[in-house]
Amino acid sequence: MIRLANILLLLCICFTAIAQKDELFISDKIALEESRNFLLKSNFVESRNNTLTDFIYQRMEWQVDPAVRYISGNVTSYFKSQTELLNSIEFDLSDSLTVDSVFTGNSKAIFTHQDNKISIELTDPLSNDQLDSVSIFYHGTPPKSGFGSFETSSHGTEFTPVLWTLSEPYGAMEWWPCKQSLADKIDSIDIIVTTPEQYKTASNGILVSEQLNDTTRIMHWQHRFPIATYLVAIAVTDYKRYSDYLEKENGDTIEILNYVYPEDFEDAQRKTPITAEIMQLYENLIGEYPFAAEKYGHAQFGWSGGMEHQTMSFMGSFGFGLIAHELAHQWFGDYITMGSWQDIWLNEGFATYLTGLSYENIETEWWPVWKQVYSDQVKEEPGGAVYVTDTTSVERLFSSRLSYAKGAYLLHMLRWVIGEDAFFQGLKNYFEDPAIANGFARSEDVISHFEQAADTSLTGFFNDWLYGEGYPIYSASFKPTDYGKTLITLSQSTTHESVDFFGMPVPVRLYNAGRTDSLNARLEHTNNQQQFILETDFHIAELVIDPDLWLLSETEEVVGVTDELSTHSIKIFPNPATTEITLVVPTAIHISHIRIIDMAGIEVKHLNAYKPIINISDLPVGTYVLNAEHSSGIFSSKFVKH
Repeated sequence: MIRLANILLLLCICFTAIAQKDELFISDKIALEESRNFLLKSNFVESRNNTLTDFIYQRMEWQVDPAVRYISGNVTSYFKSQTELLNSIEFDLSDSLTVDSVFTGNSKAIFTHQDNKISIELTDPLSNDQLDSVSIFYHGTPPKSGFGSFETSSHGTEFTPVLWTLSEPYGAMEWWPCKQSLADKIDSIDIIVTTPEQYKTASNGILVSEQLNDTTRIMHWQHRFPIATYLVAIAVTDYKRYSDYLEKENGDTIEILNYVYPEDFEDAQRKTPITAEIMQLYENLIGEYPFAAEKYGHAQFGWSGGMEHQTMSFMGSFGFGLIAHELAHQWFGDYITMGSWQDIWLNEGFATYLTGLSYENIETEWWPVWKQVYSDQVKEEPGGAVYVTDTTSVERLFSSRLSYAKGAYLLHMLRWVIGEDAFFQGLKNYFEDPAIANGFARSEDVISHFEQAADTSLTGFFNDWLYGEGYPIYSASFKPTDYGKTLITLSQSTTHESVDFFGMPVPVRLYNAGRTDSLNARLEHTNNQQQFILETDFHIAELVIDPDLWLLSETEEVVGVTDELSTHSIKIFPNPATTEITLVVPTAIHISHIRIIDMAGIEVKHLNAYKPIINISDLPVGTYVLNAEHSSGIFSSKFVKH
């Protein structure tokens, strides 16, 4: 029985968690309204021929006014040929924008702009590894799709204009000419933005100059790390700015630069300093902040989620969870970027789990709530894989249930399966892998590192949890045996046909009456109705499956078969079942007949005497009623055959 004080405490925690869930556990890109048309045209996905060139450097010079949804500018791209004979180069740019002219070097180039592609004839064909450059001058009103790649709005009581970009996943081409791909990072960029004088621009890298003229402000940002196209960004409004710092033990500092709305300045100053503590935690768990030579920062923008633009996350709010999530992306998403949108869990699942680790280590009282919220979210529906098969749907890519919650819980379960040391060593090895540093990774890369750290194959685990769907539902029985031992029988059913059995170590906790003594056990569950014998030095009155929420699972039933079971209760175990069921009957009850009836009312099995174990392998899958006739009447209960 739960005491009243405990009930009130639980209610308080639940209501507080619900009230703060949007701030604490927000999935950063899921704040957009569900009514948006997320299905994209196929030519808005990836660049064609994206391996023919290697982009070395791009300089973006833009003129924008946050009061007007419009952009004009010039993007100069330096690239190397990756083929023996390169006669032309393609850029991605929406047909909604107008290309004024194109230059190769100092010469005007012949180009076409159709089907959202700019095709440019090179003055001289390039051989392999030969360098050339192209400058594209353009202007226009960017279209809208996905999360709104180029948006204008307002903030504050004065309705001050604000402009921001958010290119993930396929929106970069809607506002600047680029190579939209996950095959080539730009090695280095300069971003030079001219705005009306009263506004400031936030962007990637370091601010190297800020020039005020009579009516304009020109801000020049410089970033000298490889960057994926979708992570290039600008945000413009009347920002106030300040810096927090991570002071490191060796005397170094990392600047955390904040661009915030004036009306939110004091509130932001109270909330953002936690960023340094979270950054220190990530450095301890994974490795040094990858862009320490430049900065990290936040820029406030116009919706309630967040976006991990490299070195400058765009923030709709400054709650602990959102700060932790966007910062985590600098390691996983920015420094190491998924090599395909199918593997978006390498970005979002990792950032979500690192956020969970922030709760576990800093906001510790929220760690159990974090686990409960995310495990419950995954189990809202029975199916769904972490791995994405339909990359044309932005809604599926950024599924908070699958890419975020289930991707994060996959990592949490892996930590339980291979152990603390192997898990965190695998995480560090993945981050430190020179083959993917400042580049792209696929699921196979991280799997390999975890396997090496754990010195075991994880094929079965990832087949079940990355590519498979659903989760296990457990049933268990326990009973005392001779000489201080307890026999546990453990079974499972699954919620999706793609996985017929989840082979997992299952944590259980056994209690005596009153829970004054307890015993933790790890049951290596490899087959249904598997039996385990545990040494127990106290009488077991209760068994709890996965009490600390290590697994994505549900518990159907736990039956205790003890000498104290002398009531008139009869139980069926396991339920659901596959090949056989056990009828648990108190010794005082004499069973004379057992009948199994299907849902059409037809008797499908009749036993003239009590048998504790009943074979049901010959029954079709479905729901049945078992009637057990005894001296006091008929015990009747439903069970499910899987």
